[in-house]
Amino acid sequence: MFIHRSRFKRLLAAVLLTLTPLALAAEQAAHVYIVHGYRATPDDHWFAWLKQRLEETGTRVSIVELSPAVNPQPQQWQQALQAQIPHPDEHSWFVTHSLGSIALLQYLATRKDLSTVGGYVLVSGFNDRLSNIPQIDGFIRPDLDYRKLIQLTHNRVVIAARNDAVVPHAVSAALAKRLEARFVSLPEGGHFLEAEGFKTFPRVLEELKKEMSVR
Repeated sequence: MFIHRSRFKRLLAAVLLTLTPLALAAEQAAHVYIVHGYRATPDDHWFAWLKQRLEETGTRVSIVELSPAVNPQPQQWQQALQAQIPHPDEHSWFVTHSLGSIALLQYLATRKDLSTVGGYVLVSGFNDRLSNIPQIDGFIRPDLDYRKLIQLTHNRVVIAARNDAVVPHAVSAALAKRLEARFVSLPEGGHFLEAEGFKTFPRVLEELKKEMSVR
């Protein structure tokens, strides 16, 4: 059946007007948790900036506070995640940095009551020992349940820089492969620290919004 171009435009506009509020409602229902890494705090690097930018869109955001100790204890971090993310569900989204990535993955993988989450974006994530930081070896989980972590969500992203001197690019790439995640490989960026110019991080916001929009 032939539809006149002007009528088609009116129909398209009507559909978009219908979908836009639904998309906004879904975004506003989301709760994004930001999980920092080794020796960091919620005020470091780009975490507060990301929280502010997301809150400007009506998204609820929490920055999980973990021990910044030189020798952090995995169980202590798991308890903190349990206390600050008590009921993760399909509305829960996660952005992690470095050590926060494996801590979060372990937490999600061991939740017996969890069947789905919105998605996760792991920045400089790893699950291999780092020779330069042996004090965090206890966080490494060779037996991590990758199958469950894959089944929890279709929205899985790992971001890494080729010049990361803390977590080798290949280690983050290996994590992405195990998670069957979309791998965003950046030519530069280091470990995405404030000292490296990352008080803001537009790319991580872009990748998160991309995942949330295609849900």
